Amino acid sequence: MYIDAFLGDLLGAFIEWGFLMAFLFNLAVNINKTDSRVLVLSFIMMISYFISGFVKLSIYSYLNWFYFDLLTIAVVLYWMYCAKVANFFGTTYILLGLILNSILMLSIYIDIFIYENKSEWFLWTLYSFGVNTIDVIMILVLLFNKDFLKLHHVVGRIFSNEKVKSFG
Repeated sequence: MYIDAFLGDLLGAFIEWGFLMAFLFNLAVNINKTDSRVLVLSFIMMISYFISGFVKLSIYSYLNWFYFDLLTIAVVLYWMYCAKVANFFGTTYILLGLILNSILMLSIYIDIFIYENKSEWFLWTLYSFGVNTIDVIMILVLLFNKDFLKLHHVVGRIFSNEKVKSFG
């Protein structure tokens, strides 16, 4: 159990470091550009992941992360609305990633603390693999601003080209 907690803390620190590096990279690359969408988005993600490490909205860590994911989704949507930012690669991946992460966080919270399940099963593996993979994908999208999984293209097809425009 101690090794699992240590590896979890190590992965959490790596993900926080990844969002910090994505922000610093975008700060350096976009310092003289007028399009600062990726920079602002990476700043929001860095702040969210950093603050969630020490601000507790719940005594349960899974519920705390769930609340921070919802709060971050709200902040990103508010920023997009107020700044009149059209959907681009970064927002598509960040919003979908945060939604999937929040579903996984809530699911694992319900399984462990509501149903009081103590036996490892498929959901625990899906949670561990899913959350970390999604976080790494979000970091990579903030670094490269590319639609490498074609999610933005699929979202554009689903919601028609008038609602989702690609600027990236």
